[in-house]
Amino acid sequence: MSIRSVAVLGAGNGGCAAAADLGSRGYEVRLFNRSPERLAPIIERGGLEKLGATGEGFVELPVITTDLAEAVAGADLVMLTVPISTHPFFAEGLAELLDPKQVLFLNPGHMGGGLFMAHELHRLTGRVDVRMCEASTLTYACRMKGPATVNIHSTMTNLPFAAFPGRQQQELYAVVSSMYPELVQASHVLETGFLDINAVEHPPQIICNAGWLEHTKGDYLFYYEGTTPSVGRVIDAVDLERLAVARAAGVPTKPFVEIFHEMGYTTVHAAEVGSAYVALQESAPNRWIKGPPSLDHRYLHEDVGWGLVPWSEMGRAYDVPTPTMDALIVLGGTLNDRDYRVEGLTLERLGLVGVDPADLEAYLHDGIQG
Repeated sequence: MSIRSVAVLGAGNGGCAAAADLGSRGYEVRLFNRSPERLAPIIERGGLEKLGATGEGFVELPVITTDLAEAVAGADLVMLTVPISTHPFFAEGLAELLDPKQVLFLNPGHMGGGLFMAHELHRLTGRVDVRMCEASTLTYACRMKGPATVNIHSTMTNLPFAAFPGRQQQELYAVVSSMYPELVQASHVLETGFLDINAVEHPPQIICNAGWLEHTKGDYLFYYEGTTPSVGRVIDAVDLERLAVARAAGVPTKPFVEIFHEMGYTTVHAAEVGSAYVALQESAPNRWIKGPPSLDHRYLHEDVGWGLVPWSEMGRAYDVPTPTMDALIVLGGTLNDRDYRVEGLTLERLGLVGVDPADLEAYLHDGIQG
């Protein structure tokens, strides 16, 4: 199967980076966003201005729409480039729209995105025929520089990829790696989920700097200035808990700093030292990225509720203590007056309740049975 047309769902940093990059490489791109206000300046320009690592110039987009059906109809690949906390909306919208021949690519899948989407599509419609795959994190380091201008700082290397169900992996890897050759195959979608580095770093970075962030409205170097030695130690503690849960569940994974280096975010020296603080200080792609304007942001809603919560829940299921994760879940919820354990990605929403640990690998390979 060759990919000619791509529906990019979501016009944030990642969606605009994907639309501009793929459009400049000759793919027919349809860009969707729920908010007409977000799309208005892109519609006015007729596309996106692209800066940075993948070249510069204006990229015309043939379809820019708030109509999900218009974006998806006839696309070879449907790429979901949105926070995982918005996946319930897209599951409901896509349930009746996806053709069995289309490929649904979660870019990124974060922790459990593919499992949640498959379980939710089945719950809504009984479907088990969606061809779905994911990358562990976004294929680009990028930020919007204006309403219709995206700066792509870098493209990720050695980015883990998996399909659900896993029996479709070889076929879907061949399809998606034609677009993103730097993807590498993971064993299954829980491996990609446990490689979600955003959930390791963002909650400590935003919670430990909450006062500074609110006072400056994010006007500081989020990764560089915001990761002090003490914040780095909290990131390291979260990572040790993630590794312990993965080990108990039999899921292969790697330390945060090793993943960070392999994806092109930091130096060989940082990988050798193994410290999150050193890795963030020596991260050229993230060096100049500012913080979010408020705590009402995906770094809490997504990376706590849909990152730390499922890891913590799996820790409970496997009798692995996760005190640092649990503290961040409570503090993040208190900061935003939300209960992330209730609204986040529970084992039930992952479709893993009732799946015996001995049967987990077979379930990840075979998928939901109709």
